[in-house]
Amino acid sequence: MVYFIDIQPTNHYLEEHEQDVPWDKVVEIIFSTKNPRKKGENFEIEKDGYYILFELKNNILYVINAKKQ
Repeated sequence: MVYFIDIQPTNHYLEEHEQDVPWDKVVEIIFSTKNPRKKGENFEIEKDGYYILFELKNNILYVINAKKQ
């Protein structure tokens, strides 16, 4: 389980991935996933044909990458 108080998109997500995976879909997937996989310093989720990569800093979840698989 990952704990956070806010979710924010990174500039990379906004510039490169927002067109492919809308923000509301990203938030829905994050909230419906109980155990994201740890990938180095970051976390990843693969669910329902989507891939999401995020990091936690100061209890804020930052979405780095979101793709349709």
